[in-house]
Amino acid sequence: MKKLLLFFCIFFCLTGCKKSQNFVLVGEMSDLAENEYLLIIQDDPISKIDTLYPRKGKFTYQIKPDTLTLFRIVSPNGEAIPIVADRSWGVQVKGSFKEPLIEGDGPNAEYGIFLKDISKLPDNSPEVYKKAEEFIKLHPESFLSAYLINQYFIQTDKPDVKKIHALIQPLTGSIKDTRVLGVALKSMPDEKTTKEDSKYLNYFSCKDRNGKYVSWNSNPKGYTLVYFWASWDQASVTSKDSLNSLVKRLPKDKFNILAISLDYDKKGWLKKCAEDTPQWIESCDFKGWGTPLIKQSHINQLPANILIDRNRKILATNLYGEELYKKVDQLIKEQNKDTKK
Repeated sequence: MKKLLLFFCIFFCLTGCKKSQNFVLVGEMSDLAENEYLLIIQDDPISKIDTLYPRKGKFTYQIKPDTLTLFRIVSPNGEAIPIVADRSWGVQVKGSFKEPLIEGDGPNAEYGIFLKDISKLPDNSPEVYKKAEEFIKLHPESFLSAYLINQYFIQTDKPDVKKIHALIQPLTGSIKDTRVLGVALKSMPDEKTTKEDSKYLNYFSCKDRNGKYVSWNSNPKGYTLVYFWASWDQASVTSKDSLNSLVKRLPKDKFNILAISLDYDKKGWLKKCAEDTPQWIESCDFKGWGTPLIKQSHINQLPANILIDRNRKILATNLYGEELYKKVDQLIKEQNKDTKK
């Protein structure tokens, strides 16, 4: 009998130890509609995407990390909640993506307290940024400090380069080396950037739906509208559809549209893609708000567009309908006059 009891004790101990190696995230989000999916985007130590299909807003995500793993839970609207995972840790997420309630192991609990504190403050108020700065200074060893630097100080219309570097300097080496900070810093304007430089869109390349690099600005006399949208953003889908009629009114050899999607899911993107033509090109790198051009251009809402010439000089931003047509038509007429001289 004693041997039997000993066997069961050892069995349950081993079983418990085995289970403790997993990281478990349990969520219950109130702002998820039925049949909507979530994306789990792993940032470090590897880049990877998983898809979750909650039932009535409830879901469970379980992994066995070899080391600390950083990932984001991304909603259909592109809202993200960063999480740090390690073996045997557990985290609970409730509420909404706008005001999530986070409890659990590791730095996730501290981050949950931070979110609870700023939920009482007006959105984008100076107090919110002050709280974020306080968190970063108090937690130089927290991976979530990297996310906060990116969210509140880098991804803004006018990032303060000196302040950002001052916040990064005290961070431990492993935090400085995170992919989220590395990618964000590459998109940040240099302190030596001039006003003249800001008149041009950063150089970029993109791929079509078949994964091939496309030549979107090959016409030396053409103009390109870089249009930012996502299949999960209805306003940008509607605006994108309205561009179809405008394209037909302008010369094929003088105007084209490069539609860059912020989708994370290829199937969702393809469903809403327009048919590729020489005058209309669809592209998506499935990085969502992490798309380098989005960060470089400091775009923080959809839809958005930038009208550029062959040299990537910015001619106008966020023009739609007749206003956009008149602008492009005027540019083409002026170009034709110069050609005749």
